[in-house]
Amino acid sequence: MSLTKFRKIAYTTFVATLLLALAPLLRAESVDDSREITQLLSQAKATATLVTHDAETLESYTRSRISWQTHARQLERMRGHTNELIEDVRELSALRSQGSPWQQEAIDRINPMLKDMADHLTATIEHLNDNRSSIHFQPYQDYARGNRIFADKTLVAIRDFVDYGEARAAADSLEQKLTLPAASGE
Repeated sequence: MSLTKFRKIAYTTFVATLLLALAPLLRAESVDDSREITQLLSQAKATATLVTHDAETLESYTRSRISWQTHARQLERMRGHTNELIEDVRELSALRSQGSPWQQEAIDRINPMLKDMADHLTATIEHLNDNRSSIHFQPYQDYARGNRIFADKTLVAIRDFVDYGEARAAADSLEQKLTLPAASGE
């Protein structure tokens, strides 16, 4: 065997051994999920579910002859739940730096969606205040439908991140269970 070929084999073996030895350290260096962020995401999911239910109820009102006062009460209920969700997301944002990369991504994606949802809700409330006698016409119905769409999309995003976190935790737990002890003599 030539010296050059021997060096290539030795170098490749060295690099492979080094990578195998460092793999656990590289993995340990990754940021673990924040338990607090995980809990807040679950809380935000529950609150977003309430907002979505509120929006679905409001939209259903547009298909009936319910008074504008009932619409206004439903919008107030939705605004209350939206404000709770905003507070949940503020807490998440404050903890962002403590989260794992996927948790930080979740926070970054949820924030603009929530802002759009809240802005549309505000526009709907303003439209109702300015057009109380027109709740059975298309513009108000479009606002109500828009609220449901924004709420649905926000809920789906939050739910998907919560589901991802749960699946990831389950996979990590399974991986730890399946890790075999080193054979004796190694």
